[in-house]
Formats: sequence, structure tokens, C-alpha cells
Amino acid sequence: MKVTGTVLMFIGAVMLAIFMFADLTMNFGLWITGFLISMLAAISGTVTLIIYLAKGIKSDKASKNDFK
Repeated sequence: MKVTGTVLMFIGAVMLAIFMFADLTMNFGLWITGFLISMLAAISGTVTLIIYLAKGIKSDKASKNDFK
């Protein structure tokens, strides 16, 4: 899950950089579609990593409570 989230964030960031900074001639509809898809990829990767972090924190707290 950690690798999947990292890869999704990386792909989203690269696509976002391409659509924001590359000097491509395209109409607005194509640009906004690519921009939104890249934002969706980056956001889904971020959410995946946040879920992974929350599960790790939860399991860490559960393991610390077992020793008390």
C-alpha cells in the first residue's frame, strides 16, 4: 500500500508538472481534463498514504497497550 500511494503521488506530480509548465499547444478542454486527472492521481496517492499512516499508528498504539 505504501508503494502504491507513493507511485500514484509521483505520477500525479509528473503529470501536473507537464500540464502546468510544458509549452504544449492544446485547447482548454484537453488541458483542464489532464490537469484534473493529474490532481486526482496525486490526491488518491496522498489519501492512500494517509490511510497507511493511520493504520500504522493504530497498530502501534494497540501493540503498546498489550504490554501494560
